Amino acid sequence: MRICHLSDSHLGAGEAYGRRTPGGFSERQDDIIGAFVEAVDKIISLRPDICLHAGDLFHQVRPSNRLLALAGHQLHRLADEHGIPTVIITGNHDSPRQPHVGAALEVFAHIRNLYIASGSQRQVFQIKGATIWAVPHCLSGEVLGDQLAQCRPNDSSSPNILVAHGVAAGMPQFRMVELGEQEIPLEVINRFAYTALGHYHNFVQVAPRAWYAGSTERLSQSERTSPKGFIEVTIDPLQVKFHEVTCREMIDVPVIKADGLRGDQIVEIIEERLAEQKFAGALARVTVEGVSEEALRTIPRERLAALKEKAFNLDVRWNRQSTAALPDVGHRAAGQVDRGFVEYLQTADLHGLDPDRLTRLADEYLSGQD
Repeated sequence: MRICHLSDSHLGAGEAYGRRTPGGFSERQDDIIGAFVEAVDKIISLRPDICLHAGDLFHQVRPSNRLLALAGHQLHRLADEHGIPTVIITGNHDSPRQPHVGAALEVFAHIRNLYIASGSQRQVFQIKGATIWAVPHCLSGEVLGDQLAQCRPNDSSSPNILVAHGVAAGMPQFRMVELGEQEIPLEVINRFAYTALGHYHNFVQVAPRAWYAGSTERLSQSERTSPKGFIEVTIDPLQVKFHEVTCREMIDVPVIKADGLRGDQIVEIIEERLAEQKFAGALARVTVEGVSEEALRTIPRERLAALKEKAFNLDVRWNRQSTAALPDVGHRAAGQVDRGFVEYLQTADLHGLDPDRLTRLADEYLSGQD
């Protein structure tokens, strides 16, 4: 038996990126959608016996109608049009927090050959001789524990497969686990011939017969070196193969120390660092440490704007000098809001407006002067 396992598609993520496509999505949303569609195309070409999606199909509980239509079309292609039985569960991003509110996935219940688990209730599906134990994200860790405790395979003649969304217990990546994270004990995972996990965004094995497929596109800089795609699994004997999909390049430039540098010198270093990497069309992040007020006022904004135009997105993070190193110029320099707003004015494209005059006006307003 062959199974394809994907997860964490996060359709709808990337809305904050400003540039829009003719379809109405941001260009970054189109990246994320495109990666999911490419994964579906490749799964269809492989023609597995079963396809499993381990949660977070959507980035939000209430996706737009356009996203619902797009996702429904792809699920219809997989399950109905190409006859690949597809099991999908809700993850923490697309699970409602109130028990009386239905999940968006439930609108796809009419699609033939599609099996949905949502609403804090495990589902057991018999598909092509396999038993699929599908456990969605639950309202609490206690509820999840109760549902997992009831996942006890009792028929060794057919493969028993678990699909779940949460933290595999003991993963080093989750040593600093957040409050509210839902944990899946290894003793439960090890009951199954294969466990298809969702929630962690990188492809990784967590037990002898358990893997995270990872997200189908990069969603944060911490994932910039991670391949993205889905898993093809042969159950007996167990074999795992990872299939990559096309993703947007992510670049994290080494930290730039700006102590004693002018604004033009800082931008020159940014230009040099980016030139060393293929940053055109990439999601690039630059962190500048120890930048002074004076340096921010002398940033050549047109050169920075040109870099931002060449990259898909350039995120420049200005970490200012410690206030202990700055001269005391009175109460007007004391507030975080004041400094953040001045920083924005010195780097933003103001379309011909005078940033120094706007700085003075903001300084007077935020300091309480008439």
